Amino acid sequence: MFARGRRYFAVLAFLMLAAPLAVGVVMPDGAASVLKEGRRPAPAPNAPENLAQLAELPAEVDAWLKDRFGLRQVLMHAYRQLTKPVLGSGGGSVLIGRSGRMFYLGDDMVRQSAGLVMRDQKVSDAVDLVAEIDAALQHKGIRFLVAVPPNSSTIYQDELPVWAQNRGRDTEYDLFLRDLRARGIKTIDLRPPVSAARGTGEIFYLHDTHWTFRGAIAAFNAVVEADRHPDWRIDAEAALGAPVVRNGGDLARILGVEDQTTERARMLAVPPAGKATNLTGGPTPDSEIDTGRPGPTVLIIGDSFTESFFPPLLAQHAGRVNWMHFQHCAFDWTAIDRYRPDEVWWMPTERALYCDPGARPQGFAAEQAAK
Repeated sequence: MFARGRRYFAVLAFLMLAAPLAVGVVMPDGAASVLKEGRRPAPAPNAPENLAQLAELPAEVDAWLKDRFGLRQVLMHAYRQLTKPVLGSGGGSVLIGRSGRMFYLGDDMVRQSAGLVMRDQKVSDAVDLVAEIDAALQHKGIRFLVAVPPNSSTIYQDELPVWAQNRGRDTEYDLFLRDLRARGIKTIDLRPPVSAARGTGEIFYLHDTHWTFRGAIAAFNAVVEADRHPDWRIDAEAALGAPVVRNGGDLARILGVEDQTTERARMLAVPPAGKATNLTGGPTPDSEIDTGRPGPTVLIIGDSFTESFFPPLLAQHAGRVNWMHFQHCAFDWTAIDRYRPDEVWWMPTERALYCDPGARPQGFAAEQAAK
């Protein structure tokens, strides 16, 4: 009798373990579900070519499978519910600080803000590539600037535990801007203006990696001021609507508590300033707002910190606004000739300021070789 029961239990356990894999084969989660968590999906592992790559293969396969098994969101929510009594201060991917603010632990974000990690070579490689991009754009007569949106952990240091607070240490952000400035590239440090705006309201969402529209406006005003467009500044109080209830957030989603977290937020309430169009497919398509009036064309190469935040602000003044994802430095360089911008703003966020290994803009090498 007990042996039969064990057989039934074994079959049930096997079915439970196999279900996510089976669903993942038939209906795998798309990249969009991972992007909603404020990070990029792990790439598919390549066949190892040496012993060092062979040693790294198990971790690469594990990361790839974690982002693609079926029922992912359901299981994450169930895990959070089961472990809530034990993990009251967050989990392996999220740190819950003072006031209940959530901070992302992936990409070493919190340690990066604290100056506890300094990937000098990666930062140096990113500086080299940005300098090449700047030179290529200058050759085309296109103005270029770099403005890096800061991490929430950089702005809300006082809400972090003591070990995660920066005690005057240099950070990768400091190193990146310092090296770019040494090469004569126009850079804008967004940390001071965004920090200063804390006195006017919430600058980052409580349960999300992203800044609020108030934070985005503070950064936008700093960029246009430094870019010799002071008349493009936006009055935050006039541009923001009445407070509304906002549910969840990408960090709450990671913890499986998106249906239990709410906060009040003020969204952008400016009228549409032109025709908005998606120019490509995928979870992060290139976009365009054509205002139909005279004015410069500005192309933003960035990520989710600018995707829905900056184009409607820019469209209040520019003639045309284009946005494209930087693809961790593998963006489509040929889009420069298609969109014909007068200015390019390089704006990947702080925790993504360096490139994926070996990543280069698509078509960039061919153009450089032609020159």
